[in-house]
Amino acid sequence: MQEAAHWLTPQQVCLLAAAATVSGIPRLLANDPGTAIEGGQVPRMCAILDHTTRP
Repeated sequence: MQEAAHWLTPQQVCLLAAAATVSGIPRLLANDPGTAIEGGQVPRMCAILDHTTRP
């Protein structure tokens, strides 16, 4: 992703990923909660959020 957004600092890339994940989880659950939960999409998004917020 840094190649595509070389003008962003690593901290800005992490902030963008965190914002996209936080706004995406409710949409994912609203559109198809069964598949999101049983398919493992919510845990994957939480892992992304966990990774992007590490120091």
